[in-house]
Amino acid sequence: MKRYSEENNTIRAVIICGPTGSGKSSWAMELADRYGGRIIGADSRQIYRRFDIGTAKPSREDRAKIPHYLIDVADITEDFTAKKYAEMASTAVVETAAAGAVPFIVGGAGLYLEALTGGLFEGPEKDSSFRDELELVAKQEGPQKLHEELSRVDPETALKISPNDSIRLVRALEVYHLTGKPISIMKAGGEYRRLDAAFLWLGLEFERQELYNRIDARVDRMIEDGLVDEVRELYRDGLGMPIIKKRIVGYYEIVEAIENRIQINKAIARIKQHSRNYAKRQLTWFRNRVQVNWIDSSNSGSSSITHPLIGQHLNKRA
Repeated sequence: MKRYSEENNTIRAVIICGPTGSGKSSWAMELADRYGGRIIGADSRQIYRRFDIGTAKPSREDRAKIPHYLIDVADITEDFTAKKYAEMASTAVVETAAAGAVPFIVGGAGLYLEALTGGLFEGPEKDSSFRDELELVAKQEGPQKLHEELSRVDPETALKISPNDSIRLVRALEVYHLTGKPISIMKAGGEYRRLDAAFLWLGLEFERQELYNRIDARVDRMIEDGLVDEVRELYRDGLGMPIIKKRIVGYYEIVEAIENRIQINKAIARIKQHSRNYAKRQLTWFRNRVQVNWIDSSNSGSSSITHPLIGQHLNKRA
């Protein structure tokens, strides 16, 4: 199969996407092994070093078998932006294709995937002090308060952002604060940089309750595997505040228990609930923003659908 050459010079990559707990990583490992691929992460938590159990990070054995990119590339104290992700992931895609391998981009971070495949709006640099003010409002009054303010100054953008998505709400309000213009207006007239590549989007589809059951079971396994101890060690090293500030699901709930604000059993229940909520938001994003080829996970003949799609995609000429 021609993946990248002078005669067929468009890079052809496969995106394995979907909600948390849907089995993206194991599926991607099987496909990458079959097609001679490498895996490029698109997970907003697996980028952080030392966050292993609670992010279901690929094992060292898996990473030794199939080359992985964008895993363990930042510290929790760093500002890792979508722009930085797009730059690093683009480099990984080009490097993978140039080596004659298939880039498999795997994850559920819609903002990262959007930045990589659709291009990234070059907005103003951040204002740390203003961000701190907004984040304090979100912490004390809830992110819904930020959503109300965004609805007032930029209703078009507010309709596209969940009232619970404090990160994107802060950025939209920050852009308005710095420029005096709604981010929706600036995006409409801005320039986007994007990777010159063709993408095939694949996702495993589950009945909603089955997905929620998988998420709950995975959280239980994480607790058994030592997630609480992992968070305690991070907390002892002074990383409790960055975890809470970035609302790292699976971690900030346990930090709250360590600080005796809630019982550990309640923290675990919250991790499950927050993970289910996140999965729901991910599904909404993927269904509304991109054309995903959803493969029914219960269909024993799903490979008869998947492999023709991949084969056809990789063999297309530019």
